[in-house]
Amino acid sequence: MTRHQVSGKPTILITGAAGRIGSLLRRTLPHDPALKEHFKGSFALKVTDILDPGPGNKEDEVFVGTLADPAFVASMFVDGSVRAVIHLAGYPREADWDVLLDANIRSSINIWEAARKFKVERVLYASSNHAIGFYPRSRTIDSTMPQRPDSRYGLTKVFGEELGFLYAYKFGIRSFSMRIGMFLPEPTTHRGLSTWLSHPDMVALAKVGLTADYTCEIVYGVSDNSRSFWDNSAAQRLGYHPQDSADAYAHLFPASDLAQDDAAEHFQGGPYINDGLTSSPAFRAELDKD
Repeated sequence: MTRHQVSGKPTILITGAAGRIGSLLRRTLPHDPALKEHFKGSFALKVTDILDPGPGNKEDEVFVGTLADPAFVASMFVDGSVRAVIHLAGYPREADWDVLLDANIRSSINIWEAARKFKVERVLYASSNHAIGFYPRSRTIDSTMPQRPDSRYGLTKVFGEELGFLYAYKFGIRSFSMRIGMFLPEPTTHRGLSTWLSHPDMVALAKVGLTADYTCEIVYGVSDNSRSFWDNSAAQRLGYHPQDSADAYAHLFPASDLAQDDAAEHFQGGPYINDGLTSSPAFRAELDKD
C-alpha cells in the first residue's frame, strides 16, 4: 500500500519510520534550518514501515510494505528524488534466522541495491553495539576494531556495515553506520551509563550523517558518557558533538547490574551475551587478550 504526495523536492527516505528513532527523526528533521540549507532550500521525506507509520508531516510520502520485497523497495526510488536513505528498519533484537534473514539481511540488500540503481548519494545505517558486544568492558574500542557480534542479531548488523563498505568503495554510495547504544529518554541500567544515547544526540548524529563529507564511516550512537566503552573520535571528527551525558543519572545506578563474574557483566553486549550462551569460560577468556 502506498499513499503518494507529489513533490519535486529532493527527498530523504526513512525506513522503519514507525519505530522510536524513525518517529523522532520524522518529527524533527523537516524543521531543521541547517538541513534545509544543505538541500538548497527544502527537502521532503519518504517514510516506510511494515506497519502504517501514521500521518506525520502532511507532505510526507508514505509507503507501507516489506523491504524484503525488491519490487516494493524499488517503488520508493523510481522517481529519482531520493538523495539519502536513513535505514532504520529491521528486527530489533535476537531472533531465529528465519526472522532475521528477511527483516535484517534481505531488506538491507534490497535497500543498497535500489540505492545503487537509482544513484542515491548516501545511506545512513542503524547498526548496533551488538556488532561488537564480545569485547570486554575493560577495553575501550574505536570504530576500526574488528567486529565481534554477540548474537545472530549482532551478526546481521555486521553484515549491514559490510554492505555499506562494499557499496561505498565499489559503487560510490557514502555509508554511515551508526552503532546505536541504549536509545531511551534516560538510562535504565548501570550498563546504560556507558551506552546511553539521548534523543537530541540521536538527531544530531543523523544530521552529521546526512551532511558530512565522508566515504565510509562506522560511528557510535552514544552520548557524552564518561563511562563509555567506545572511542567515538570518528564521529567527532565529522562534527558530532553530543550535548547530553548519562553521568547525570549515575546516582540512580551505583552498582553493577549483575554479579561481576557473570559473562553479561564482563562483556559490552550485556544480556545478549547470556542468550543461548554455551561456550566455556576458557573460550571466552581468549577475548580478553589484546
